[in-house]
Amino acid sequence: MKSIQTKFIALILGCVLLSSVVIGGAGILNANKVVDEDSAYIMNLRCSEKANELNGLFSCIEQSVNTVAVYANRELKDVKQFKTDPAYVQEYTKRIQEIAVNAANNTQGALAVYVRYNPEFTAPTSGLFWSKTALDGRFQQLTPTDFSRYSPDDVEHVGWYYLPVKSGQATWMAPYMNKNIQVEMISYVVPLYADNTTIGVVGMDIDFSLIKNSVDTIHVYDTGYAFLTDEKANVMYHNEIPANTPMDNLEDSLRPVADRLRGGGNGNYLFSYKWRGQKKQMALCSLKNGMRLAITAPSGEINAAKNTLILQSGIALVSISALAVLLTVIMTRRLIKPLKELNEAAKKIAEGDLSVSLSHQTKDEVGMLADSFQQTVNHLQKYIDYINGLAYRDGLTGVKNKTAYQEAVAKLEEQTRTGKPEFAMIVFDINNLKVVNDTHGHDFGDILIMDSCKLICKVFKRSPVYRIGGDEFVVILENGDYDNYEELLDCFAMALDDYNKYARPDGRISIARGIAIYEENVDLTVSDVFKRADDAMYQNKIQMKKRMADAQAHPPG
Repeated sequence: MKSIQTKFIALILGCVLLSSVVIGGAGILNANKVVDEDSAYIMNLRCSEKANELNGLFSCIEQSVNTVAVYANRELKDVKQFKTDPAYVQEYTKRIQEIAVNAANNTQGALAVYVRYNPEFTAPTSGLFWSKTALDGRFQQLTPTDFSRYSPDDVEHVGWYYLPVKSGQATWMAPYMNKNIQVEMISYVVPLYADNTTIGVVGMDIDFSLIKNSVDTIHVYDTGYAFLTDEKANVMYHNEIPANTPMDNLEDSLRPVADRLRGGGNGNYLFSYKWRGQKKQMALCSLKNGMRLAITAPSGEINAAKNTLILQSGIALVSISALAVLLTVIMTRRLIKPLKELNEAAKKIAEGDLSVSLSHQTKDEVGMLADSFQQTVNHLQKYIDYINGLAYRDGLTGVKNKTAYQEAVAKLEEQTRTGKPEFAMIVFDINNLKVVNDTHGHDFGDILIMDSCKLICKVFKRSPVYRIGGDEFVVILENGDYDNYEELLDCFAMALDDYNKYARPDGRISIARGIAIYEENVDLTVSDVFKRADDAMYQNKIQMKKRMADAQAHPPG
């Protein structure tokens, strides 16, 4: 018959080993999932950031061409005379020439600018064409392409004219080689219309190496890089693959990626494939000019941290198990209490509770095991807290986001049910943000949002600030800030005035705000407080608009 001590040793030993397996397995599985999500986030964030940078460049080019197109439409006073009088066409061309050349000179990477007219009722070489005859040269006036020499179906020579006209919308042309100066170009062309008549097109040729150099600067992990494709999944730029190569023809595993590229090329996950026998993963983003930006890296580099973590966890698991066996056999009675404590901690962690605190009373191997266990839990808790922090932080301004706000509201709701909390809410809304975005672009609008957020945070630095919408912020006041909310609102008004005093006219900030204080007999929920603050903000917004209208209608003096 086995002794009680033997049975007890076997029981404790079994519990320790089982707990170690459960903890280690749960840790490995959770770490594996977290690292995979973090890798996808890093790759897609890098792809999105670079896509935004390239889209900014494309937007500047589009703005330059659109400016010339708007000016050309405005200067065309008589369409009928334009169609019948060559002298009028020549005079019209002179009027728009300076604007077109200036636009090209002020556009990064521009190699040529042209305004070509409909050959159905103008001369086949009518219009203007200014180009650089060398990459580092100046713009020179050249004879425009003779439409009479080519068929409208000749895409290679006159597709830049007929394709945008046929589609009826602004068009980004595919990259092509200018054999005159041996430079690869990409063109943006806008069709001109007046009185339901096709007048012609405005276009600009851009040095494609500007885009390629930007793509070449993208690096992820050790050997990851980026490349460009078009909307049909044909390679446009790659450091190894020739241009216009269909991705379907490269590797069978690339076909799902090619299908995704044709469908839009965006996602928050990674695409797995094989390239020359090596497993790789890819992130995709769409660009304004119809191309797709792809960032790829070997799976081994992406998963290096995960593999190291799994190996370390496995080694730690084996080490802890071996140590537990040895100590259980040698010091059974002494190990009973700490092993029970470890077993209870393991159960909590297996249930997802990481609020574990072990009392390391012994100064032997069991104490060391408990200390290692506590450090593992602490590190895991810090890493999970870090991941949770990303989920509660607004990416543009750095303040808390709407998810964090909803959790704060839930806590306040609990306080209203169990006690009598004292708090207030201030709702801020940036005025005219849509006008700023439409007039100056979303990049300028983002700067306006960040500057507004800095002003709010500067004044309400002891209270949490939440961005709950594109142009809307909420501050929850408690304790000292709750007692001094009137003084804080006055400080905010002064800070806003000081900022606008030194800001450019187009950079001045106008922020409507409204405050509501929680009243137990009035507010059934925290949402009622927010609604009252929101209503007060809208009343403030109306008053601000009225004061502005009065000021414009009755200027001083």
